[in-house]
Amino acid sequence: MSNFDDECAAPEDVAAIAAASLTRTLAVRRVFIITLVLNAAVALTKAGYGYAAHSLSLGTDSLHSMLDASANVLALLGLHWAAAPADARHPYGRRKIEILAALGIGVLIAIGMFEFAVAAVRSLLGHGEPPTIGVGGFAVVLATMVVNAFVTRYEGRRAHELGSSLLHADARHTKSDLYASAAVLASFLAVRAGFAWADGVAALVVVGLVSHVAWEVFSENIPILIDTAILDPGGVVDVARAVEGVEGIHRVRSRGVRHAVELDLHLQVGSDLSLREAHALSRQIEAELRVKFPALSDVVIHVEPAARAAEPEPKPGADDKPK
Repeated sequence: MSNFDDECAAPEDVAAIAAASLTRTLAVRRVFIITLVLNAAVALTKAGYGYAAHSLSLGTDSLHSMLDASANVLALLGLHWAAAPADARHPYGRRKIEILAALGIGVLIAIGMFEFAVAAVRSLLGHGEPPTIGVGGFAVVLATMVVNAFVTRYEGRRAHELGSSLLHADARHTKSDLYASAAVLASFLAVRAGFAWADGVAALVVVGLVSHVAWEVFSENIPILIDTAILDPGGVVDVARAVEGVEGIHRVRSRGVRHAVELDLHLQVGSDLSLREAHALSRQIEAELRVKFPALSDVVIHVEPAARAAEPEPKPGADDKPK
């Protein structure tokens, strides 16, 4: 290997950063696998009892839990695609498949919510079969609320330990399921008290909650498809300017998904800096950026000479004064 390659190699801590990033990704993936199993179990339990008891509210709430499980699947796929190398046909990877899948799930949820809303209205008008809520219904809802509470706390704790915004977002998402389950539980109490219409009302309340979640799916993913900035340019500039030898940073651009961000920027260096030194400096900046922003999947730094300030014209001397 030439001296040029040695001098331009990444700093020694880059390998350690890569290893730590892989360990962190595997830990995040493990959390999502556990929560996926729990969310799927909750969704199937709610759907099964809701169908058996003719409960629209519980059936609607099962869709909410299915949305939680779907989010876990998308997160796992996203982590897999973020780690997969790009190829000749996909030079930027395949991460936007995750976004298309999320939008597809959002559409399916919206269709399901419309169907449940129609059924809830028909129930309120007396055209539906009244629910038969037994002790098992309360046990199902309470048990699923306990599971959701555990998932929320577990994900939140691991998100803090691993510094994962993806886990934080999923924990908030799962927490919203607790409110829907509380509405279902209230409707069960009302139905047992003789108010059969409470099931339809609760179903409409849950439709509203789940529709809000579906709207969040669209509002979070559509901007990614149109390459909305992911990182604050000011934060990137602050990290890069702290490295000795940097004259200026501009044209900071970012795009991608939360857990796989693509970043490019222009680095200005002194014109007396050699190509080897400028390249080594850019690699050092990349390493510092990856420490500050662990979600970075690709960093492109364009090196250019810093513009020199125009030298002031010399003041006229005594000999230059007009005679």
